[in-house]
Amino acid sequence: MALTLRQSIINYFQLHPLRVILILALFVRLIAAFCAPGFMMHDDHFLTIEPSGSWADGKNFNHWLPGIGNTNEHPEPISFFYLSFLFVFFRLFQWLGIEQPETQMLLIRIIHASYSVLTVFFAFRITELLSNRKNAITVGFLLAFIAILPNFSVRNLVEIVCMPPLLCGMWVLLKNVPLRERFIGRIAIESANSTADTITNWKHLVFAAFLMGLAVGFRYQTGLWVALVGVVLALQHSFRSFLLFGLISFAAFFLTQIDDVILWGGEPFQHLRGYFEYNKKNALNYPGSPWAYLSFIGVFILPPVSLFLSVGFLASWRKQAIIVLPTLGFLIFHILYPNKQERFILPALPFFVIAGVIGWNRIATKWQNTSWHSISWKIFWTLNTVAMLTLCFTYSKKSRVEAMNYLYEAGDCSNFILEFTHSNQGAMMPQFYSDHWTTYYYFKKGDPVEGILRNAEHEAEITANSIMPRSLPNYILFYDDEKLDERVARMKQYYPTLSYKTTIESGWFDELLHSLNPKNSLEKIHIYSMGKPVAPQFN
Repeated sequence: MALTLRQSIINYFQLHPLRVILILALFVRLIAAFCAPGFMMHDDHFLTIEPSGSWADGKNFNHWLPGIGNTNEHPEPISFFYLSFLFVFFRLFQWLGIEQPETQMLLIRIIHASYSVLTVFFAFRITELLSNRKNAITVGFLLAFIAILPNFSVRNLVEIVCMPPLLCGMWVLLKNVPLRERFIGRIAIESANSTADTITNWKHLVFAAFLMGLAVGFRYQTGLWVALVGVVLALQHSFRSFLLFGLISFAAFFLTQIDDVILWGGEPFQHLRGYFEYNKKNALNYPGSPWAYLSFIGVFILPPVSLFLSVGFLASWRKQAIIVLPTLGFLIFHILYPNKQERFILPALPFFVIAGVIGWNRIATKWQNTSWHSISWKIFWTLNTVAMLTLCFTYSKKSRVEAMNYLYEAGDCSNFILEFTHSNQGAMMPQFYSDHWTTYYYFKKGDPVEGILRNAEHEAEITANSIMPRSLPNYILFYDDEKLDERVARMKQYYPTLSYKTTIESGWFDELLHSLNPKNSLEKIHIYSMGKPVAPQFN
């Protein structure tokens, strides 16, 4: 019976490999959606969930929208295109009566898990189109199970969100617009007599350009990748194709930035200009190690397979020029640019895998049946599976999220004070989970506590009717254990009714980061309550 069942599964997979891969990809992403809450970094929460969640609640996080407590003359240097989708989801949840922030975020993660499976689907189809089903199956499995992807796919990362439209655009382009096999030459993939001058092909070129333009609206840096696709089109096809592709992709991108015109005085591309100006001023204020982008061959894809794919990717530059050259240009730009953060190159990951698998399997045919090659893949899949399952059950920033959940469940929070000593720069609290958008107080190391608190009652009075009021606090959150008794005693001088409520322990992942580098805070939070909102007392 077991043999029959096993053979039935094998037979079904042979008939429907893509269907099986997509089901498995969705399964592991749903595990991450349920078992890996929280957020990984600043950008996948405070640049996405906080603003869109506050807008859905009628508030204005950090005054990003104009006219609602905002006196800024220019918008934030970030695209609102993805944020608008999140805003619609949150409003839909509210309309359905789903109010609890934790439940809303679970649904957001499930939506992202389902959406991200499109990356696997289109990558499989592209590979199958360019080579064969065997390579497509390898690409499908890699993009379904590469260790970081199930976890990152349920995060609110625009680098992941932009992947499906980029891949779909490339699939439409390759399937319907004949391209030469070689970068220089006149050999066509489909036939020597094919042409892109038919109405059908022009329509598909327009559709592909439109999809890629939308991807740029999610993540500005992908504009370079799309522009290089246009350059390859000009070299392999015609200048007319390049011109049409450029105009349509630009028009699609313009539509994603329409809020500049509607909300900010009719002038287009203000977000984009602000983004360029911000990066020009702050590029040197971020990590700049030239080794940061070895991620593809050491972190995102584990060795030794990552080395195989690197060789295959570079070897494919002629036959898969439409994929390799834009991806290579995208990577070189990020290597040269001072601000180097690994997630910046994530949009290139599917294309790197596609070209890498095709190229490696082409040049390594004579090794594929050897023991060392087979063992290499087994080592990779073993290490990768352990890492993937670990990340699928990783609750990052647990204490911050749970502290805000505690205030939500308490139901009586007026405002809170965040007190910490671990560094000169405090961790931001994810207020979305508290469903409370009051501007909170915080004291970092060396701050004059009494001087700040003396203004508390006055600030509560003058901001009472503002979009983000600074109400009197009735909770204090103490970060970390360092000299905790002394810190609590100091705050009791101003709030005599202060009493201990609970301690939110940090998650294992945050503890690991702290042990590897003590500069990372321990992420442990002690919650104290004054009972009711009160003004501080002074001797």
